Amino acid sequence: MLFLWLIMLSMHVNAQSSRTITGKVLDDKGAPLSGVIVAAVGADARTVTTADGSFRINVPSTARQLQFSYVGFAVLTAEIQTGNDVLNVSLQSTSNELENVVVTGYGRVKRSTYSGAASKIDKRAVELVPMASFDQILQGRVPGLLVTSGSGQPGSSARLQIRGAASINGGSDPLYVVDGVPVEQGVFQSINPNDFESVDVLKDATASALYGSRGASGVIVATTKKGRAGKTVLTYRGQAGITTTGTQQFKMMNSTELLKWQEMLGTVGLQNDPTGTSNIANGQPGWDRSSKNPLNASLTPAQAAANVQFLDSLRGVNTNWEDVFFRNGVFNSHDVNLSGGNERTRYFASAGMYKEDGIGERSDLKRYTFRVNLDHSTDKLNFSLNTSLGSTKRNFIESEGGIFLANPFAAVYLALPYQSLYNADGTLNTGAGKTGANAYSRIADNEVFNHQLKGNIAANANYNITQDIYAGGQIGIDFRETNNVAIEKPNTFSTSQAGFPNSTGSYTESMTRFFLYQARGYAGYRKLINNRHSIDVNLNAEYIEEKNKNFAFSGFGLNPKLPVGPAGITPGTVNNQLIPQVGGFSNKNALFSAFALLKYIYDDKYTLDVTFRNDQYSLLPVKNRSQNFFSIGANWNVLKENFTADWKNINTLRLRASYGSSANAKNFPLGNGEIYATYGAGSYAGFPTLVPTGPGLPEADWEYVNQLNIGVDFGLLRDRLNGSVDVYNKITNNLYLGQQVSALAGLANPVLDINAGTMRNRGVELQLNYDVVRSRNVTWRVGANLAYNENEIIDLGQVEEREFGTSIIREGLPFGSHYEVKWAGVDAATGSPLYYTKEGKLTNVYNAADRVAEFGTSNAPFIGGFNTSVRFKGFELGAFFTFQSGYSRYNNQDYFQLNHAFALQGYNLRNEMLTMWTKPGDVTDIQSPLTAREFSSKDIQDASYLRFRNLQASYTIPSSVLGRQKYITSIRIYGQAQNLYTWTKWTGFDPEDANNIATYEYPLPRIYTLGIDVSF
Repeated sequence: MLFLWLIMLSMHVNAQSSRTITGKVLDDKGAPLSGVIVAAVGADARTVTTADGSFRINVPSTARQLQFSYVGFAVLTAEIQTGNDVLNVSLQSTSNELENVVVTGYGRVKRSTYSGAASKIDKRAVELVPMASFDQILQGRVPGLLVTSGSGQPGSSARLQIRGAASINGGSDPLYVVDGVPVEQGVFQSINPNDFESVDVLKDATASALYGSRGASGVIVATTKKGRAGKTVLTYRGQAGITTTGTQQFKMMNSTELLKWQEMLGTVGLQNDPTGTSNIANGQPGWDRSSKNPLNASLTPAQAAANVQFLDSLRGVNTNWEDVFFRNGVFNSHDVNLSGGNERTRYFASAGMYKEDGIGERSDLKRYTFRVNLDHSTDKLNFSLNTSLGSTKRNFIESEGGIFLANPFAAVYLALPYQSLYNADGTLNTGAGKTGANAYSRIADNEVFNHQLKGNIAANANYNITQDIYAGGQIGIDFRETNNVAIEKPNTFSTSQAGFPNSTGSYTESMTRFFLYQARGYAGYRKLINNRHSIDVNLNAEYIEEKNKNFAFSGFGLNPKLPVGPAGITPGTVNNQLIPQVGGFSNKNALFSAFALLKYIYDDKYTLDVTFRNDQYSLLPVKNRSQNFFSIGANWNVLKENFTADWKNINTLRLRASYGSSANAKNFPLGNGEIYATYGAGSYAGFPTLVPTGPGLPEADWEYVNQLNIGVDFGLLRDRLNGSVDVYNKITNNLYLGQQVSALAGLANPVLDINAGTMRNRGVELQLNYDVVRSRNVTWRVGANLAYNENEIIDLGQVEEREFGTSIIREGLPFGSHYEVKWAGVDAATGSPLYYTKEGKLTNVYNAADRVAEFGTSNAPFIGGFNTSVRFKGFELGAFFTFQSGYSRYNNQDYFQLNHAFALQGYNLRNEMLTMWTKPGDVTDIQSPLTAREFSSKDIQDASYLRFRNLQASYTIPSSVLGRQKYITSIRIYGQAQNLYTWTKWTGFDPEDANNIATYEYPLPRIYTLGIDVSF
């Protein structure tokens, strides 16, 4: 019966009369569009436009409208005229950010009906930038998004904050979502940003409540590229260039200057010891061989001449340690993309290779990535499958970061300039006091690297059960496996200093595996009533599970006759004491959520968004495991009102408001399992027993965030001037803070991190874009974004303040407030350092009790960026700048480079030390070497900066030049430079570093590249 019914239905359909509609589709500049989907509204008829923009479609005689859709252009619905079978249309570009859709990770929403605060970064700002980790590319692109680079090591991730720090001891990093699947934060070295179509930054409660316990710090949603209907397009993109070191804001002494300074040091030392027998400069060649040294007064002429000759030989060495440890690296990247399809099935496939040599010796990254995205749609079913795989190898510099001499970026400036890298016989000049060669031996003789394999899968399906009812689901996987290896070869200087058993060489390897599984199902109802009331409500259930596993071992006694690796390890015995070390961990957590979304739109004027979510998190105690979150948002499209009909120069005006709650699941105690009581070995009256080591936290809870946002989107002068303004107030409650507990608990440390504090972030964000010139052949655009965030500690529970490293957490002050003794200069009469007491009085006595919080914060309140681009026919020139202002950092490098005590230990100093105080009346900021150099506000510097981030010039060869050949459709040639120049008062490596304390981290490189894009 079913078979007969299908036959009759087919005969009925075929019997219907039809008509053929032809036409052409152009863009808003008159150019034909290929691959535009043309579909009959209310009928199963569709096609795509050809290369010249033309189409031909058979539609039922009852069809009244055709719908035209194309990525990057607004969907157009056009009427089919009676008696006219030709329909030509023009599509309007939606390149204007305010007209794009917002991708929330749970769906796509028209910006005109979105009530939240979101910013979009399109692919032009992300792709082709010569940086391996896509989070660093986002810097300065979005108002309210703070991006600070933690290191210039290729592939290193950055620190990101949206609208200020959301926690003190917990995490403040946003949630990252790729194609709807949450991905591991801070691990992006194996992801190719050239595969991204756009990045949406979601900042307010409308987005955070949508993600509940994971959304307190905002959400970054990346959408990868998809294929377009039409002919198959093959694209090659290649870049090649060099990486170089930047210019530092300080200058170290050369050999002549250092020897002169050592003589000055000895001269000052004579004030305490006129005989020179216990002079502070004794042991320094510039003083030991000086004619001003009283100990040399009785030398024979030959001995005095030998001293002069010895000092001349030192002056002739002048090793440039920057040339030893830094280099110009080679950069190249290659991407091949294949995309195409028809009106039903579309595909995008890519393969990429990225290679970057770091500016530090033995640091580099090699990455290979593959991606396949498939989309299939019918009248009722939409299905997509997004898959990616990345493989990376990174070589690291030994002990990069930190003030210690194994760090080559410390050694490069602290090494003595009159020491050579090599001995006369060609061996490394290592040994006691040989800072430069000792650090270089760790680079030359050791290896530190990792191999990483990362995969992402996202499968989505949506089925329209009826015209109004739909259902669907998603399955996602984020997988990473990282293999870390560290090798210390035997019989080298570095291993000889390591002590037994490391002196015999060591091989250390660890394997870390991260696995995230996500499954979501949903069902919804969507209805348009009387062409005015639009309602969309859907219910969702989601399950996310994370697993982490690690295994590590270290073996000793590497046999030089065997390959370097596990096979070369000497088996450990009681006699040789080369006992291997093993370790590891394994943990798992899960999150189950149920949430509902409601969107109501009235007459395209008013939008109401409501979200309600319940999360149940396995790491919380049972009593607090289930929590509810919500948000409510509204959008008013003002220009839809009748009273705005005469507002000719205002083209866009929307008011938005939202309020809601979310939470931070990245709490410090939760991540370390401290909610459970723990016990360890102890003794009582001489007998072994168990003692409590941790009381557990049975009341542990999330850190909760409530946020209010009010915003306006506007466009003037035919949207030539457009932008947005947002004002927000975000309060975090239940902050984890150290609180005193009763001594009766029997704990060695009676301070526990429990929920006790409150912090507020409030501020304003501005984004502006202006088309200065907009014509067919010439376009000049400028854009800028600026954000101000005011952070304040509101409540600290039991106390009003708490020391936090070099900062103070105090009620009424921002998080990250510096806390130090105030520097007052140098006493010109005595050369003693001067300080202010807490009461503001001058003193030459350093007292840690006089520390004050008058030196600002390490978190920049003002951040932003601005750009400009000019297009003339096929030529384009663009420049991009970023800035941060109003903050300061602790420059620990200054403490080492401007401290005579370290020169006495055999290290070089900055040339400012030549201006140190030597006699009464000297006016200087460098104190007498007879006094101790202390940490003070002198070491806290303004870190505000303006950086010329990117300059790019390109030329697209006109199609007329390419001629009538059928193979190459477009060619674009370009060159760019990254991190060209930085304007700042900061004297450390990099003012934007993620660390509050500058400790010789890997500096950012300058990168110069040339590239070409070819489409076939």
